[in-house]
Amino acid sequence: MNKYKYKDLDERKLGFFDKTLLALFVGFYPFLVSMYPMLPPLIGLAGYIIIISFEKHTLFALSGFFYLLNLEFNSSLPILLSSFIIILIYVMLYSTLTLLIRCRVCLLFTLIALIDFVYYISLFLYDFIFNTSSVVGDIFLIYYIVVDILIGVFL
Repeated sequence: MNKYKYKDLDERKLGFFDKTLLALFVGFYPFLVSMYPMLPPLIGLAGYIIIISFEKHTLFALSGFFYLLNLEFNSSLPILLSSFIIILIYVMLYSTLTLLIRCRVCLLFTLIALIDFVYYISLFLYDFIFNTSSVVGDIFLIYYIVVDILIGVFL
């Protein structure tokens, strides 16, 4: 049986070890993503964490924004595009989604899929408008989205 319930996880404080582990993940995982293409960038999961913890836990939200910024710098993606997409989804869709979807896992699945699809579509539009090639539309994008959703559901 799980030691903590959902309400306990929301109210639990982070210790030194948890903060250190969070800082190491936020600091070094984007480097690994830029070197190894099999590692998913976890944009949807970072966006979900930012949206959920935007009002309650500012440390999680700031670490999510820093993770996305670090990922964009290391992977040579357009700067602040993911943050703009996440804030746009938070402002325009999050309140209506929380009214429509009561299941916590269903909301997680919907938000991660929505963030990933809107981000990759906007990235393709960015590439088309500026005639660049920052992302290649192949099977890796589907792999990234599926792994992103699975990690979010199992976490």
